[in-house]
Amino acid sequence: MLIEEALILLGALGGFGLLVLGTLELLWPSRRNRSAPEPGVPTVSPPDREQAPTALRRWRSGHPRHAAGARARYLKRPKPVPSLEPIATPSVAPPAADVPGPAPIVASVDLCSDLFEVRRYVDAVAIATAALAADAPAAARPADGHEAAVLWSLLGRSQQALGDYGAARAALEAAIEAAPTAERARYEAELADAAPTVARELIVAAGMHVAPESERRVTDLRDALAWLERGGALAPDDVELRELATTAELRLWPAYEEVVMALVQRQDFHAARRMLHEALDDPRVPSARAEAFRELLSGTFGGEIGALTAQAIRSMQEARETEALVALERAEHLLESVGDEGLPPTRREEVDSRLWWGYSRLGRRRVDAGAFEEAIEPLVRALRRAGSAPDRQADTRAALVQAFEGWTERRALEICEIAEAGDWEAAMIGRDELWTRLCAALEDGLSERDLAAAFARARRLFEEIGRVGRPP
Repeated sequence: MLIEEALILLGALGGFGLLVLGTLELLWPSRRNRSAPEPGVPTVSPPDREQAPTALRRWRSGHPRHAAGARARYLKRPKPVPSLEPIATPSVAPPAADVPGPAPIVASVDLCSDLFEVRRYVDAVAIATAALAADAPAAARPADGHEAAVLWSLLGRSQQALGDYGAARAALEAAIEAAPTAERARYEAELADAAPTVARELIVAAGMHVAPESERRVTDLRDALAWLERGGALAPDDVELRELATTAELRLWPAYEEVVMALVQRQDFHAARRMLHEALDDPRVPSARAEAFRELLSGTFGGEIGALTAQAIRSMQEARETEALVALERAEHLLESVGDEGLPPTRREEVDSRLWWGYSRLGRRRVDAGAFEEAIEPLVRALRRAGSAPDRQADTRAALVQAFEGWTERRALEICEIAEAGDWEAAMIGRDELWTRLCAALEDGLSERDLAAAFARARRLFEEIGRVGRPP
């Protein structure tokens, strides 16, 4: 009886539990497993990669607003701003196998040749110059005469391309000298081939200088002739070289004259004389041109002396007598440095006349101012330049005598005061200097008759000093 009741109770409890579970399922249904197919529902496999666009289009929105603005909305999305904080990356040393070893040493000849081929002329010049230097490392030096000649050739051609024609010719000459005997003809031909090209460029450059006083006009033509003469020596049968040499030489002498005339006009007499001496020393100068250049040379001396005397006159007018004397002395020194062939007699007389006028005027101004000692030197110089003209001689001599007499009187009074003060030794030294200077004036062009008054005053000085007597 008890057993039956227990079974009935267990059955009732089980039914009640199933009822509760069913109720909960109705209220909160459990989530299905989407990966597992539902019973009775056919499975659909995902589209292939080729069919993916077609399959995806089926699920796009059919609304026009959605379809048209989808790409625009994507493009207008703001891009994310990268973080400004540095990202710490661990420093990991690369494996030993990845570390590159030292670069192999490339021969200077190969390197210069490669640089020349790609027109890196500045680098080629630097590498070749360093390799040919006396202190170049052993790895960069040319191994023999062949490599040295190649390096000199590359250096010369690179300098030619850069417009440094003087250095280019020197380098090509060095290539000829360094080359072995069997290879020398190759580098001689190289220089001969370069000569007309360089000469034409230099001739054109000489005509492009605008400034008339530009010495580059002459320098370019002289450099062109140097190239052509060297090329003609290596290729004597080359007609083009001879024709270019004739053209350059015909343009050289007028260029000299034009440059010199412009320099004289600027009163750059030193540069003008340097150019004229250079032209006259050239063995190629024609005789007619040489005569014209000599006349220009004498004109530069006369022009400079005239400019100096004019400067002295302006200085005297402005009461700057020291500057006037310096200008006159420079002009006189320049005249004395010119030989008889450098200045014709008529031109020399004209220059002497200017110097006499400047010195005599300066000396007369000092005599009138009472500066007798300072007047003696310019008046002595004026007397030397007076020449044979009687009026110049008389005026200059009278001013010089006046200067000596005034200086002797003043100096005698000073010596007497020294003697009266008891300085006997200084008085004797002053007396001897006075007498020596008066005697030297006889050699400056004055006579004893001219200096009679000055000598008489000196003798009276001796008597006055004698009366003072030597102190005990």
